[in-house]
Amino acid sequence: MLPKIQMVKKALFKLHTSTCVVYTYEDDAVDEVTGIVTEGKKISTEYPCRISYKTSTPSSGDKIATTTQTVTLFLAPDIIIPPGSDVDVIQNGRTLQYKASGVPMVFQSHQEIPLEERVKYHG
Repeated sequence: MLPKIQMVKKALFKLHTSTCVVYTYEDDAVDEVTGIVTEGKKISTEYPCRISYKTSTPSSGDKIATTTQTVTLFLAPDIIIPPGSDVDVIQNGRTLQYKASGVPMVFQSHQEIPLEERVKYHG
């Protein structure tokens, strides 16, 4: 790896002041003997990250508020987050819940993943 890329990675990682936990899903498994269904949910360790907000609209709706935000998750390029995974970002003492809504854009120094808010209604 070029020294320039390592310097860029080091500078970018200093901006990773949040952490995230990734939840991936596989098909549920059914035990053939007992019939017990085991959920195919896998939880990752915490990864350092950063999120960026591009747009945020006011809530709409009379009784049930709906919101829209464009959020991008920045991570190290070697972390694999499949599209459709759930991502919890811990930032400034709050846990924000998202789902990965797109394919990661992987670069030598970092990756960017578009996220969508998991909770649709606030009340």
